[in-house]
Amino acid sequence: MPPLTKPDHLDGRIRHEWLIKHAAGVAALVLGALAFIVVAISQDRMWAQPDWRISVPAFALTAVAALAAIYRKEHSSTYWLLGLGLAGAALVLGWILMLAIIIGATALLILIFHSVM
Repeated sequence: MPPLTKPDHLDGRIRHEWLIKHAAGVAALVLGALAFIVVAISQDRMWAQPDWRISVPAFALTAVAALAAIYRKEHSSTYWLLGLGLAGAALVLGWILMLAIIIGATALLILIFHSVM
């Protein structure tokens, strides 16, 4: 049986090498988080559909960075998947926020009814 290899953060290399090795994934994560923040700030009403002129290009840029991470065969897919998920959530942010409110209100009602009855 071959010996186990150390994870990236324990193998003693400097952080710059880690960043170079996962550059596209980190870029996708940063772009996805930035897309989500910009779309959330630019919305005038919480339940409104986000502005497509902002959300679609941001999603496309994040998708390009995610495809670059896939093409580079970066070992950790967590970064680009999370970034792509955030940018995708920014596309339908109004629906996601309303769904979160409905689920939260339902959980609160269940808690109240459970403690009363």
